[in-house]
Amino acid sequence: MTVNSAIFAVVLGAVGLVLPAFADEEPKRGGSLTYMIPADAPPSFDGHRESTFATVHSAAPFYSVLIRINPEEPSSTTDFVCDLCTEMPQPSDGGKTYTFKIRDDVKFPTRGRAERARQQLSDG
Repeated sequence: MTVNSAIFAVVLGAVGLVLPAFADEEPKRGGSLTYMIPADAPPSFDGHRESTFATVHSAAPFYSVLIRINPEEPSSTTDFVCDLCTEMPQPSDGGKTYTFKIRDDVKFPTRGRAERARQQLSDG
């Protein structure tokens, strides 16, 4: 078997494994997501109280943050992108104050119902 034939066989096999995933294009609700975190079980899932590796990585897929590290440049410590904000603000007050504008579609769960950011601010 030549090198080109071997590469063709590998690519054909990979395509054969991927194509069935595209056959069922209608998303299904429900089910279970199982994944492994290489750490001991977290003390709790309270993101405000815990800061362990296991807590952060198990809860992170379910939360949005104001800004995050740019996923295109994950090794950068200075390249941020908006998650809940509309644009990255310029600092004022000598670099002490940042004013963020929150996306209109962001809702915060409070008192048993979801409220928009503007409602949160007006309720004080």
